[in-house]
Amino acid sequence: MELKAHPAVAGSTIPVFTSSRGEAAVMSAYQGVMDAWPIDYEELDVSTSFGDTHVIAGGPHDGPPVVLLHALFATATSWYRNVEGLSYRHRTYCVDVIGEANKSTPTRPIRSMDDFLQWFDELLDGLGIDTLFLVGNSYGGFTAAYYAMKLPERVRKLVLVGPASTIHAMRPFMLHMFVPKGLYMAAPWLPGSGRVMRASVDWMHAGLAPDPLWGRLFIEAMKHGKLINRVFPRIYEKEELAEISAPVLLVFGDREVIYGDLDEAIQAGRDLIPEVSVAVISDAHHIAALAQPETVNRELLRFFAD
Repeated sequence: MELKAHPAVAGSTIPVFTSSRGEAAVMSAYQGVMDAWPIDYEELDVSTSFGDTHVIAGGPHDGPPVVLLHALFATATSWYRNVEGLSYRHRTYCVDVIGEANKSTPTRPIRSMDDFLQWFDELLDGLGIDTLFLVGNSYGGFTAAYYAMKLPERVRKLVLVGPASTIHAMRPFMLHMFVPKGLYMAAPWLPGSGRVMRASVDWMHAGLAPDPLWGRLFIEAMKHGKLINRVFPRIYEKEELAEISAPVLLVFGDREVIYGDLDEAIQAGRDLIPEVSVAVISDAHHIAALAQPETVNRELLRFFAD
């Protein structure tokens, strides 16, 4: 189903995969997760000024909207273990963030946070959403915080799941994931480069077993996805985060590794965000909602209902 919001900028689609063979590998793994999607769903394509954005929607059409933004290269399917519980009373929208290796088709890159804001505002308009509960994981959390700052009239409540930078530096992520990804992009033919990428993903899982379906998709997207957007996550100033008027819930897996010291990250969140709530999920890694979906869903639904 295609929804038209704003006319896309004229021009051809920008490739987000390193090759047609790589795209086929990612799409095959993507479909593998969709084959296990636990509820009825619609696949929507919303036209924006940056290209068409793919969205997986489910739940009652008159339910309060929940928009979910994934981690870098994680795709909208990373919420597949959460949608059943969240969609019982809510209308859920799992978004393939434009400019990444997923089903969205960009016609120009995101070059600034204001570009991201324009894209997201147009996406909400195209979906017919006035106000929403917003959930973002990792890079999706970093951008979600900005949307909540700049769209206070639309974001009713904000959930940040292991947000990238945002509240605290993430030097271990740079060393273990960003640098290996850059090296793989530059020279994928080098002996052992594939093993380096897999070791990078294993590091993120922090000793926990990968999801059998989504884990395959993530490694393929990491190997074959391009980075076309031009915005790198950073720590926001306290004055910026003070612009968020919506209640905020920070969610961390107790095996979170991107910050180095999880306790320091939690304290930074409490120092920077007024009246923030914090939930630490046992036996969960950076993609905490995927690792422990029932526990995370309970926290989210309680937060939405309060």
